[in-house]
Amino acid sequence: MLKSYLLLARRLGSCVVIGTCISAAPAAFADDQAERIKSLEDRLERSLKMIEKLSARLAEVERNAKTPQPKPDEASANRHEPAPDVARLQDSVNQMSDSLGKRSSDTGLPVHGFADVGAAWSSGADPAPLRGFSVGTLDLYLTPQVSDRVKALAEIAFEFDQRSEGSVDMERLQLGYTANDQVTLWAGRFHTPFGLWNTSFHHGANLQTSIFRPRFVEFEDKGGIIPAHSVGVWASGRARLGVSRLTYDVYLSNGPSIRARRLDPNPFTDDTSNKLVGFNVGYQPAGVAGGLTMGVHGFGATVDTFTPAATVLNSTRLRAAGVYFGYDADEWETIGEYYAFRNVDVPTATGHSSNAGFLHVGRAYGALTPYVRYERTSLNPADNYFRSQAQGRTYLRNVVGARYALDLRSSLKFELSRTREAAQLQLDETGALVPFSGGTYRRAAFQYSLAF
Repeated sequence: MLKSYLLLARRLGSCVVIGTCISAAPAAFADDQAERIKSLEDRLERSLKMIEKLSARLAEVERNAKTPQPKPDEASANRHEPAPDVARLQDSVNQMSDSLGKRSSDTGLPVHGFADVGAAWSSGADPAPLRGFSVGTLDLYLTPQVSDRVKALAEIAFEFDQRSEGSVDMERLQLGYTANDQVTLWAGRFHTPFGLWNTSFHHGANLQTSIFRPRFVEFEDKGGIIPAHSVGVWASGRARLGVSRLTYDVYLSNGPSIRARRLDPNPFTDDTSNKLVGFNVGYQPAGVAGGLTMGVHGFGATVDTFTPAATVLNSTRLRAAGVYFGYDADEWETIGEYYAFRNVDVPTATGHSSNAGFLHVGRAYGALTPYVRYERTSLNPADNYFRSQAQGRTYLRNVVGARYALDLRSSLKFELSRTREAAQLQLDETGALVPFSGGTYRRAAFQYSLAF
């Protein structure tokens, strides 16, 4: 242990010398900062001398530790000599290390992010045909830590839509306060905490193994049919149950609406008094079941569908509940989610039942992770909540793919899928019934993604 203290002091001395060189370099380019740099050099020089003294003292302690222990009578004769205060020396070194660490980290707010490019092709029956290369999403995020309790997260995404029009979206802006391990309070725009996929994989493509998310839990602007984003308040936390752990989320946010045949989380203000309320409770056992997560979730809101003239076309009480599980250990990656819907048409009080789910399984072999996924929805064609959305249709999809990690921050992915959609009548933006012929189509996609 004493050797480690000595090594720490010597390394710290080296860091101070290096820090001095780095700090002194700007003097050649900025004369007006010469006095500030001189003061910093003097302070670092004093620190270096102190470290040298500590190093010498630790070396003396190490030498004394190697000498034979005195006999009982000798120990009695020397009982008035003070013992080396190793703890005090260690505290001094630790304090100086912490101080210098804080100085070196005070470099402003770092920006991190994700980027991806790729290519995709699909057969002619695809309602959203893919025909070549594409620029994916440039996703930037910032995580300022204001204090031990006050935190924040901001995420901004730059991307193109199917009309090749660029857009900039504030995907998340969360301001949080941590009361303790059991309670963290958030306010702002956040990913709705349902299931596992929506809470684990965000807009950075390199985070997830597959290229595409399960279709029905896609983001709203990509055709997702349940509210992936919320704007409001959210409480989350965790508690120990022996060696296992219980997690929870409770949230209240603006109620989503349907505009232009897709969900709108109403990020600026709520267009009605309806609010989205939901919960998510998870359990993570320890021991032989380590790596397993399971839980239940549910949410509900009254969702209005608007025409281009901002008149209400229909109104639905959305009610959803489900279960999920995940396993991430022993080179396996498994996620399964199931959703049951019991929606009620407000004007007629007519109920409609639907369900959706997926199972994703991957297995890592070194840098290569092949995976498969099965997705299925069974959506009531008379439910206005689903048939008012462009992709609110019953479908079955099989996915197979592979991800190859070039390193910890970049990967190559290849994915094949086959989708079969049922024919049904849907509502356009004006409320008119439009037929969808259904059919089967295939997709092949390639992606190069990285994190920075």
